[in-house]
Amino acid sequence: MLLLKDARLLTMAPGTDGSTGQVRGDLLIADGKIARVGQVSPPGGCRTVQLDGAYVSPGFIDCHCHVGIVPEGEGWGTADVNETAGPITGHARAIDGVDLDDAGFSDAVQGGVTSVLIHPGSANTVGGTSVAVKTAGKRRVFREPAAVKMSWFAAGGTGWFTSSDIPYPATRMGITALLRGLLQEARDRSEGRLKETPDPAREATLRVLEQVLEKKLQICVHSRKNPVDIEALMRLQDEFGFRFSVHHGDEAHLIAEELARRDAGVVYGPFIGDRRVRYRHANPHVVADLLAAGVDVGLQTDHPVISIRELRMQAGMLVRYGLDPYEALRTLTILPARIMDEQERLGSLEEGKDADLAVFCGHPLSTLSRVEQVYIGGERVK
Repeated sequence: MLLLKDARLLTMAPGTDGSTGQVRGDLLIADGKIARVGQVSPPGGCRTVQLDGAYVSPGFIDCHCHVGIVPEGEGWGTADVNETAGPITGHARAIDGVDLDDAGFSDAVQGGVTSVLIHPGSANTVGGTSVAVKTAGKRRVFREPAAVKMSWFAAGGTGWFTSSDIPYPATRMGITALLRGLLQEARDRSEGRLKETPDPAREATLRVLEQVLEKKLQICVHSRKNPVDIEALMRLQDEFGFRFSVHHGDEAHLIAEELARRDAGVVYGPFIGDRRVRYRHANPHVVADLLAAGVDVGLQTDHPVISIRELRMQAGMLVRYGLDPYEALRTLTILPARIMDEQERLGSLEEGKDADLAVFCGHPLSTLSRVEQVYIGGERVK
C-alpha cells in the first residue's frame, strides 16, 4: 500500500467542496486502485510519501492522439497512421501500428497524461479501430478495440491520398452515401439477411460496424467544419441508432444544443491562439459555449501536431479566455473519461478507480507549475 500524505486533492468528484472538487487530505492506494480519500491514518506496512500541500489531480486523458503510431521525428507520410488502400479500411487496427516504446509516451508522462485514445488517421472515410492505452506501467493496453475512427474528408481534402486512381468519395454527399450503404449492409448482416462476404477486409469492416450498431463501439468522427459535416452524420444516426463523438469540432458550438440532446461529446483542439484560420466561426470560447449547453468536452493534442506534453497548457489558455479553472480541469479528466466510456475507472480521485494521478508543485493549470510525480496503477512512473 501507498499513502500520499497532506495534499491538495483535486478529486473532480461531484459534491466535493462546492464546485472546486478540492480536498486537503490524503490518498491511500492499494492494489493499483484508490482505496481511500480524505484523512487517512497510515495502515501497518504502508509506505508514506509526504506531499506538504502539493496539488494532486487525476491523470490527464487525451482522447485524440497518434502517439506511437506516428514515430517521433518522422512525418505523416512515413507513419502507420493512414492506411490509404481505399476509403474503407475498417479492418485496420491502430494497435497493430503503435510502438509502445515511442518517445511520445514519455512526453505524455512528463505532462501528467496517463491515458490516451490512439486513432488511425484521417485519410479514410472509415479509417479503422482505435486503442485505449496507459502511457506507462506494466499493463498498457486497457481496451481494444476502443472506438471506430471515421473522417468527413472528401477526396482532395487532405494531402494523404496516394493515387488519383483510388475511388475516394469526392463530396460530402458521397461520404454519407458510402457510410449509409455500409451501415445498411452491416444491419442486414446482423439481422441474418446477408451472408459473409468473400472479401476478408470487407468482412472485418462489417463486423466492426455491427459492433457500432450494437452500441458496443462509438464512432469518433474527424470533423472541423460543423454543422455541415455533423448534420449528415446525425441523419445517419437517426436511421441506424449508433453513438458518436466529434473530434476537432472547431465550429461544434454552432450545433451545441443538438449535440447535447444526442449525448454526443466533443474532443476539441488542438487549441492554439484565438482562431483556426480555415474555420471562420472558430473562437476561444467554443469550449465554454459547449459546456454551457451541457456537452461533454475533452481537449486533444492530436500528437504529434502538438506535443502531448502540453495538453494541460491548452486548458490553461481556456482559463485565460474566461473559463472557470475547475471547468477547464474537467476537460482533462472526468469529461474525456466519460466521452471514452471509462468514467467508472478513470477521470477522478474516487475509491475503486485506477490510481492514475499527477502531483504538481502548484495548480496544474498554472504555467509555473511543474509535474513533480506521476503514478499509473499506483506505480510511480515519474
